[in-house]
Amino acid sequence: MSEQVVIDSLAFAQGNSVSSGNISVEKLPRLREALMARAANVSYVIEGGVAVRPYLRLKLSGDLPLLCHRCAQVFSWHLDTECQVWLAQNVDELAAWDREADGLADAMLAEVKFDWQAWLEEEVLLALPVSPVHPDDGCSAIAEQGNNERPNPFAALAALKRQH
Repeated sequence: MSEQVVIDSLAFAQGNSVSSGNISVEKLPRLREALMARAANVSYVIEGGVAVRPYLRLKLSGDLPLLCHRCAQVFSWHLDTECQVWLAQNVDELAAWDREADGLADAMLAEVKFDWQAWLEEEVLLALPVSPVHPDDGCSAIAEQGNNERPNPFAALAALKRQH
């Protein structure tokens, strides 16, 4: 199914269908612009099902090259996220749902031609950190700060205070 860009979202959910694979960042133009290299892949699993209402669940993982905002070096950021959307068959059904009370905040109209790649790309973009940085132990900017510690300017005042 990795070749197919659109699915019938309601039929996919009602059929308890599953699709999985890897997609190249090259096929995702908005994500490609947010990353520092184009050779990355995102692994995905799309599961359909019905739990009182039909739903689609998307699981994403991969290592994406981002630019650290502390040291301006490229580092590999691990993506591991999952989301779920509830599917309504028509506008009236969607309007009738008490989305907050029923935990249906992420709900949408079912589409016969649902572009799952656009959904995947959107979820990856939403998962990216606003200001990416290395983990604390991997950033060269933090290591340099430790090596270039300046003496505390108030240390001299403390010494003067002890003299008087």
